[in-house]
Amino acid sequence: MSCPYNKQIQINLFFNHKIKKNGSHTPVYHPPSAVRRIMKTWILLLIFAVLAFFTYRYLNQEDTALRSDDFAIENTNQIGKIVMWDKTKKRVTLTRKKDGWQVNGKYPVRKEAIDILLQTFENLDIVAQVPKAAEENVIRSININSTITEIYNKDGKLMKELYVGDGARASTTTYMMQKGSKYPYEISLPNWQGVLKPRFMLNEIDWRDRAVFRIPSDKIKTVQVEYFAPEKKELSFKLIRNGNAVDIQKLYGLPAKGLPINKKGMYYIKGFESLVAEAFENDNPKRKSLVNAEPFCEIEVMTTTGDLRNVKLYPVPGRKIGQNEKGAPVRAAVDRYFASVDDNTDFMLVQDRVFKRVLAPVNFFYEEE
Repeated sequence: MSCPYNKQIQINLFFNHKIKKNGSHTPVYHPPSAVRRIMKTWILLLIFAVLAFFTYRYLNQEDTALRSDDFAIENTNQIGKIVMWDKTKKRVTLTRKKDGWQVNGKYPVRKEAIDILLQTFENLDIVAQVPKAAEENVIRSININSTITEIYNKDGKLMKELYVGDGARASTTTYMMQKGSKYPYEISLPNWQGVLKPRFMLNEIDWRDRAVFRIPSDKIKTVQVEYFAPEKKELSFKLIRNGNAVDIQKLYGLPAKGLPINKKGMYYIKGFESLVAEAFENDNPKRKSLVNAEPFCEIEVMTTTGDLRNVKLYPVPGRKIGQNEKGAPVRAAVDRYFASVDDNTDFMLVQDRVFKRVLAPVNFFYEEE
């Protein structure tokens, strides 16, 4: 017959007694040690998972203070001045005038360039806030390499100050910050991918209007075209406009017979409304030697207010691009000239297909088509 005391010891291997206030005993289960280790492991894993989740959320938290359109300027017509500069001390100022924009208070601005910049301001859109983990490096890059852009309204009040950085996401977006913000963003335009920084140009010449002539036809008083090659000298002429009528004077040789055709004269004058160069060549090393040579043509236009615009055209040397099967030189598909404008104030590259309309001979005005 077994002892009750020994049975109690066996029971206590699995149960402890919890004594209630009324003196009764309630058995409490204690799992085996292996089970307890597994439970502790799962609890630790759960704690680590929660910590990892909240750490990730913290490192990638977004600043909800800015809305998607807070970089954009809704009404760009209110912009009166744009100042852009960087840490290398490059600087340009674009100012709105009654008849268009001006760069650095000296030159007209290319319309397509300022239109693109204003459209960019109007459509700037936040793609994403830079993740917290990358924030420090991006801010450092923006501080070193950004183009600082100050945008003022017509009353001279600062509207926005943007820090335009380099490309992000394999050059599909652009890092950008606003003055006073702690956070950098990835910025783009709707339905567009690319880097926006090239639109914020810091070289004055990149903003300049490349028009060689941009004179409304009703503002032209006279046009003189002189050819210098001996075989072409007699093709030189001077056009004088009187209202809707034109008079043509030959510069060399016998006077032309008959009267010039007015409609052809008025058509010719309209050609000076927009004659645009391909590029500025002010830094061309051959500039000095070329302008000391004789041009093949000189064009001078006087406006009704007495302003003069003088352009001398020079051939581009070495415009051969190869030889044909017979060994004869083959010229480039597009013929170009150098243009020295207003006593060599500017030196530009122009295309024949653009200028040939105004390189007419004197007989053009007398011949019926």
